[in-house]
Amino acid sequence: MAISSIVLDIEGTVCPISFVKDTLFPYFLDKLESLPQSSNSNIRELLAKFGKEDVVAHIKALVAQDVKDPILKDLQGYVWEEGYRTGEIKAPVYADAIKFIKETKKTVYIYSSGSVKAQKLLFQYVDDGEGGVIDLCPDIAGNFDINTSGRKSETTSYKRIAESINENPGHVLFLSDSILELRAAAAAGFQCKLVVRPGNPVQEQTVRFEEVLNFAGLH
Repeated sequence: MAISSIVLDIEGTVCPISFVKDTLFPYFLDKLESLPQSSNSNIRELLAKFGKEDVVAHIKALVAQDVKDPILKDLQGYVWEEGYRTGEIKAPVYADAIKFIKETKKTVYIYSSGSVKAQKLLFQYVDDGEGGVIDLCPDIAGNFDINTSGRKSETTSYKRIAESINENPGHVLFLSDSILELRAAAAAGFQCKLVVRPGNPVQEQTVRFEEVLNFAGLH
């Protein structure tokens, strides 16, 4: 079937998988000490119930275990927003991914376990390699996360996305570095390809997916 829409994963697909672990998570943890000054309603509610030390310890534990907690994702997006706005953080999106997102004639969507807010910030502040930033948000038709669509390892999540964009699943291509996610998307009827980038963990393929090393080969 002809492809009319593209759904992109983020980590390990359009930017290095190390970006979250080595840049975003450390930045978030470093800013936790300023929680009492936060205007975020979720943070204020947690502080009122449990106190700063307990809240900080709990959040650090969730980050260490990479728990996909919706409230945690919301808090991270709030903190990262300041980092992007001040220029402390820029997203290292691969050059071939930038070119593809800007030039493809197909409709591009993003699906990540990170919150929609965090996704939009990442694509709004893309490192242009020359000290500035590129805003890719105008080139992205929509964003999906675990709150809007469900977990990425579940087939129903991809069915929800197809319904949301009013698209035949067979006309949608999903690109990800995760075999587990590709299997779930394929079961929903999506076309799927495995993205292989430097630093990505080796994926054991019992069901073979075509590998993508560079977006330049995509049409």
